Amino acid sequence: MRPAEAERIARDLYGLAVTISALPGERDSNFRLRTADVPGADASGAVTREFVLKIHDVAVDAESTECLVNVLDHLAEQDPTLPVPRLFPTQQGDAVGRFSSEGVDYSTCLVSFLPGRLLAAMPPSMLLLQNLGATLARVDRALQGFFHPSLTRRLAWDVRRLPELAQFSGYIQSAGLRDAVDRVSGVLRTRLPRLRGLRSQAIHGDCHAANLLVDTDGQSICGILDFGDMIHAPRIFEPAVAMSELLTEAVSPFDSVAAVLRGYAQRQTLQPDEVELLFDIVTARHAVTLLVHAWRREHDPPGARVLDEAAVHSGRSLERLLNSDRGSLTRAWHEAAGTLPVGTSLAVTAAVHADGARPDAEHPNVAHAVNLARRHRLMGAGAELFYEKPLHLVRGAGVWLYDTQGHAYLDVYNNVPHVGHAHPTVVAAIQRQTATLATHTRYLHENILQYAEQLTARLPAHLDACIFVNSGSEANDVAWRMAQMATGHRGGLVMDHAYHGITEAVAALTPGVGKPRDPRVATIVAPPRHVRVGVGMTAAELDAAAQDADGAIARLAEQGLGPAAFFVDSSLTSSGVFDPPAAWGAAVSARVRAAGGLIVADEVQYGLGRSGSHFWGFERRGLRPDIVTMGKPVGNGYPMGVVVASRSLIEAFQATYGFFSTFGGNAVAAAAGLAVLEVLDHEQLMANAAATGGYLREQLESVAARHECLGEVYGAGLLLGVDVVGRDAAEAKLRNKRIVNALATESRILIGYEGPQASILKLRPPMPFRREHADRLVQAIDAAAAAVDAHDI
Repeated sequence: MRPAEAERIARDLYGLAVTISALPGERDSNFRLRTADVPGADASGAVTREFVLKIHDVAVDAESTECLVNVLDHLAEQDPTLPVPRLFPTQQGDAVGRFSSEGVDYSTCLVSFLPGRLLAAMPPSMLLLQNLGATLARVDRALQGFFHPSLTRRLAWDVRRLPELAQFSGYIQSAGLRDAVDRVSGVLRTRLPRLRGLRSQAIHGDCHAANLLVDTDGQSICGILDFGDMIHAPRIFEPAVAMSELLTEAVSPFDSVAAVLRGYAQRQTLQPDEVELLFDIVTARHAVTLLVHAWRREHDPPGARVLDEAAVHSGRSLERLLNSDRGSLTRAWHEAAGTLPVGTSLAVTAAVHADGARPDAEHPNVAHAVNLARRHRLMGAGAELFYEKPLHLVRGAGVWLYDTQGHAYLDVYNNVPHVGHAHPTVVAAIQRQTATLATHTRYLHENILQYAEQLTARLPAHLDACIFVNSGSEANDVAWRMAQMATGHRGGLVMDHAYHGITEAVAALTPGVGKPRDPRVATIVAPPRHVRVGVGMTAAELDAAAQDADGAIARLAEQGLGPAAFFVDSSLTSSGVFDPPAAWGAAVSARVRAAGGLIVADEVQYGLGRSGSHFWGFERRGLRPDIVTMGKPVGNGYPMGVVVASRSLIEAFQATYGFFSTFGGNAVAAAAGLAVLEVLDHEQLMANAAATGGYLREQLESVAARHECLGEVYGAGLLLGVDVVGRDAAEAKLRNKRIVNALATESRILIGYEGPQASILKLRPPMPFRREHADRLVQAIDAAAAAVDAHDI
């Protein structure tokens, strides 16, 4: 089909005046259409739009066209946020257009043009590969329940047809490669009964690098193209085909494709039997590529040229796969998929894979239940557990946690694994240093100096020296002692309902937990709810904040105390996830300084870019702290806390107390801290917190507006709160707990609750949390809130 003919069809059937260019297509003709308006908006307000026009020979592709229309409608209904094309009707309102040319009947489909860069044009990061897997899982989740007769057609690229295609192996010129293809085909023939027994459904089935679009930051899949090779097949074929194509197109290194499987398993639970057969499916897809190329070279030379490069890479990759340790490779894929049976040893796994068959004893991924009575006996009945149905978790990866059954839970609660659970960069740094040296800072070591330099370089110039401890509680303990030494005062100021740690000293700074309230500590009330970043404070509101601080200082004076320090969690989480503007922080801190107190910024929850707008929460609050404290997120969960202050203050403290922490700032902790800073920069996680957090807040506000039980949305970046309301405080708390527990048990999403009345949903995920995770969270909250509304709980 010529472009001029396509341009006429666009005008006659769709009423579009366009410029046109041809796009590749294996069976149909594809054209990119661009409306004739100038780019952007012209003086009349017209805006350039882009489409793809697909033209099919009715005699050849009638069923395929109908299937394409049906599947795009189905996906739009099931998951409107999926990055797939959307269908546009003709001027007469028909989903499929019709025309004839030179005695041939054609059908047409007009779909949206998806912007982005082809994955084939860029080396993907591990994060992108994981996002690819998660996106494919979303597609497959949306495709569940879809069927069309054309999905059962015989398709050469369906790996189940490999034994039939193997009759053409004689066309393969290399004897060694021909033998390899025959061996793979023979093995697959024996696997077909097991493949047919796997869970099957409609799948895209052809997600190679030329069918995938990547967004501008190179971190997410923003488009999935060409649903023309859809089939009804085992679900595992979806990630397997993608993994194989990444290798046969030399887009991704051999050791990286497991990230696709990891991402897929985060959204779709895989079964051990499926992963057991993954090696056979991947190698079979390689063999199919080689056979299709060889056949085309004999019968369709132009078609063969399209696959020339893929055939070269397929041969090399297949040889490497067949020479690899299948057992070790499959075990790594089991680990990525979360399907490795709990307690299975490497030796047993290798035995399972030795001949590709399972031993007599099955190894289902069953739960090894933890006996609660045993836990109570050994840890005390008061040892806290989350959720009404406690979770037995065995593994974490990115923003996901996995239980003993291999079920994936979206983690929207844990801030300690700041750059994601088991981040490979952090894990590798810890492993390397642990294998080399793990000792304290009373010996010289380069790691801790590099870390201190990099950390203080991100802080104001007057915060230029560090004390290293093992937790945020210890850091606040040191800061409390340091402030009392520096000021000669013994009183503390904190926010209402603040939390600053568990040591005896800082329990005084945690009203509501360390009861009765310590007389040495006075509290400052949170600002009004409407006072937030982006909303200016009136003179009266600023005066009220200053007067409240003066009142707290006066209450200390009544006890004969002056303020040593104002401790503030810069996210104000425990107070109720407030987000006051810088003017509020400046007004309060000015009164504290006038009374001789220091400002201590507790950055355990909001530091390292979580707000999205600033690397440190105190910057967002308009504070100029004298001391900054940090906790385990700085090491991604490896035990580390940091106190940062001026060198003069720290040296005075050291001279007074001779302070040391045996393992504070040890070489391994420093390696973890350096890795966290590296990941934050490399993966642009602060920018992600701004983008994803802003998107999530907008979506939550939309959901809250639809439900009687939901109120305001608070916070910014990747620390947000949603108010749950009721007729009274008790009902609000009950509703909140119902929603939190419903998300855990029904949606496998982990969140918490916060606030003085425990009536706020607390959303505080690891920093790699992205839009697709936000969408899943919002849908779950929407459903849980609807259930609460319906039952008037």
